[in-house]
Amino acid sequence: MIRAVVFDLWNTLVFSPGGSPFQRLKPLLRPDQLPRHAELMRDGMVQPYGSVEAFLAAWRERIDLAPDQAAAMAQAFLESGDQAECFPGTPEAVEATRALARVALLSNTQDFGLELLDRLGIQERIRLRLLSAELGALKPDPAVFEATQRRLGLFPGELAMVGDSWTDDVLGALAAGWTAIWVNREGKPRPGHDPDAPLYEVRSLDRVPELIEQLQAGMRCPTCLG
Repeated sequence: MIRAVVFDLWNTLVFSPGGSPFQRLKPLLRPDQLPRHAELMRDGMVQPYGSVEAFLAAWRERIDLAPDQAAAMAQAFLESGDQAECFPGTPEAVEATRALARVALLSNTQDFGLELLDRLGIQERIRLRLLSAELGALKPDPAVFEATQRRLGLFPGELAMVGDSWTDDVLGALAAGWTAIWVNREGKPRPGHDPDAPLYEVRSLDRVPELIEQLQAGMRCPTCLG
């Protein structure tokens, strides 16, 4: 019985035309700094910096950030949040899902620059949010899913993860014993997986409430598309 539905944030609920915050940093790095982009991105998503200024200050000496670079990066974070939009039907889908089960947000993201959650009406609809920067780990790390279970006070079989990332959301959820709902807007072919796994696929979020209702009613067809 699904009692809680956990949503990913970026590229599941919302998108930003120029890319999510850390995607926008890469073009701002010099060639000698580029090899450390992945490390910089991971650090920003697992450490609770509290502000973009604190994050960039921590990296100023590590990669010799020039003042103009730091200013451009801070602006990139600001613009990413300001330009973020919900995918069509997101508020309605979350609201309809909330009528069926508890809802939560689980995202690999920083803990600053998230005013978009209020602006887009996500915070008022999803009160419980778990961020990698606060948890100190990234999906698909089992610790992230275990922490979410503890916060919700539920067993693995009572949770469903809704997300666009095959590795972070789908495989992470399945490894934790959750039901996985893959948001596959582009109709990509499924990678190899256990055909008996509790995995379902939707092309848009408006299919999620109906799928949750079907699962609660006893549907157990892992090969079905939502």
